Amino acid sequence: MIEKLILDDFRNYSEKSLEFEEKKIVFFGGNGRGKTNILEAISILSVGKSWRETAAVDLLRDDAESAQIRSVVHNGDQFRVQIQPRSRTFFRNDKKIPRHKFFGQIPSLLFAPEHLSLFSGAKRERQKFFDRFLAQLWPTYRENLARADRAVRQKNALFREVWKDNSGISEPGFENAIRPWNEILAESIPEVWRLRTKFLASLAEPLQTQLSEISAASDPVAVSLVSPEHFDPSPDGVRAFFSQNFARESAAKKCLLGPHRDDFLFSLRERSLITTASRGEERSVLLALLAAQKNILSDFSGQVPVLLLDDCFSELDDDRQAALQKLCVGTQAFFTTTHEEHFARFDGDVQKIKI
Repeated sequence: MIEKLILDDFRNYSEKSLEFEEKKIVFFGGNGRGKTNILEAISILSVGKSWRETAAVDLLRDDAESAQIRSVVHNGDQFRVQIQPRSRTFFRNDKKIPRHKFFGQIPSLLFAPEHLSLFSGAKRERQKFFDRFLAQLWPTYRENLARADRAVRQKNALFREVWKDNSGISEPGFENAIRPWNEILAESIPEVWRLRTKFLASLAEPLQTQLSEISAASDPVAVSLVSPEHFDPSPDGVRAFFSQNFARESAAKKCLLGPHRDDFLFSLRERSLITTASRGEERSVLLALLAAQKNILSDFSGQVPVLLLDDCFSELDDDRQAALQKLCVGTQAFFTTTHEEHFARFDGDVQKIKI
C-alpha cells in the first residue's frame, strides 16, 4: 500500500504531496486538472514509464530541467524516480538501483480509456498492454524486448541508408553489416516469444473463470500469439529466417521478423472477438483479463498489485461496475473521475481527493 506520494515539477505539478489513508482513493474534479497525471506518476514508480508518454520531456513541468516522483509504502520503504529529458534514475531508500531491480517493487495493473478499444485497435496498443504486464513478471522480458527493438531500428536504418545512397543492397558488405543485428535478434526474439507464450498458457484458465463469473455464462474465451511470418522460434530458426528472407527484407527496406510484428488475438465463442462480441461483452472480457492478471501477478510475486483505474466508470454499466468493485477487493485502488457520485454505492471507506 502506498501511503504517501510527492511530485516535484511533474506534468502540471510544481510540488504536490498526497497522503493516502484508505485502500480506495478517488481523485475527482473537472477535465484537465491533472487527475490522470497522478496515476501516471504511480505507473512510473511501478514500471518505470507512463502509458501516455511519448517523450520524457513531456513529463517535465514547463521549463524544468528534471522531475521527481517519490513515494512511501506501508513498510516504510521509500521509492524515488528522477526524470530527465534523456535519462531516468531509480532509488530505493535513497540508494540508486538498476531499472530492472526497480521493476516489480510496486506491482500495478492499469485500466485506461484507451483499453476499451484494445480488441479492435492497432496491434501496437495490445503489445503495450501486455508488455507492461510481462515486464513485471520477468526482468529479462523487458531486457530482451529492448534489445530486439534496438536491433530492428538499426537494421531498418541500414536498409534506408543504402537505398538512399544507391550503394547496392546486393553487395556482400551490406549483408555483413546487418549480420550483428540479426545475431542479436536471434538471441532475443525466441526469448520474448517464449515468455509471451508462457504467459498466455498461464492466462487461459483464470481468464475463462473470471469471464464466467462476470457474465454468468460459459462462453469460451482465448488469447493467442500470432506472427505474420512463419518461423521456428529458436535461435537457429531465426537465423535461418533472415538468411532465407534477405531479398524480401531488402525489397521491403525493413526487418520482417521481431516482437514488433507479433499480435495478441482474442476469440470469444471460438470466433474473432471483434466480429462476435457486443460492446458490453468486450468490457466484460477486459475486466476478466484484469482480474486474471491480478491473480497471476499476486501468485508470481507474492504481492497484490495496486490498481490504476483512469475514468473507467463512465464506460461501465451497473453490473460491470460491480465486477470492477470486486476486482478491487484486497488491494489498493486509485480511481479518477469527473463525477463524485460514481462511488456512492461503493462498499467500505473511500478517500476522496478533489483535484
